[in-house]
Amino acid sequence: MASPEAKVGAASATELIIPVTGSLYAVYYIVSVWNFPFQAQLSGVVLAGLFLFFALLFFLRTFGQIVTNRFDWRVAELLGPPQEHRARAGFLVLVFGYLYLVPWGGFTLTTFVFLLVGSYLAGLRPWSKALVYAAVGAIGGWVFFILILGTRFPQGPFEQLVTVVQSWI
Repeated sequence: MASPEAKVGAASATELIIPVTGSLYAVYYIVSVWNFPFQAQLSGVVLAGLFLFFALLFFLRTFGQIVTNRFDWRVAELLGPPQEHRARAGFLVLVFGYLYLVPWGGFTLTTFVFLLVGSYLAGLRPWSKALVYAAVGAIGGWVFFILILGTRFPQGPFEQLVTVVQSWI
């Protein structure tokens, strides 16, 4: 929600996050596939080009608002209300913890813990609902990504247990 002193109808600096990061990723993608065969490049380069075209239109509009002094440079709204900063910081720690622990905990178990703690931080109560949500999400991810698609994710205790049980069958 905009603060009372924000310019009415003005674009804010927080609106630049997706166009800027998306443009950087599009350029990175185009550079990374530059030496690939044409067929492998085609769809990604076309999509990156479309994104860059629309981002350019957005940047031109934003530049016009800057020139006419209708642009709000504040980014405080990005962090949300101060009473939510603690939960947001906890979620950020949770994301980096997930990335750090997934090689040892495996996809399924680490995803379960991530969904359990993340949903609780987001306000899902009671714990039993968070447990059900996390279990369904983690098992659903395991079924879809590992069983159906055959994606190779890090194996942890859950995946090792499943491998042992499958060898008995």
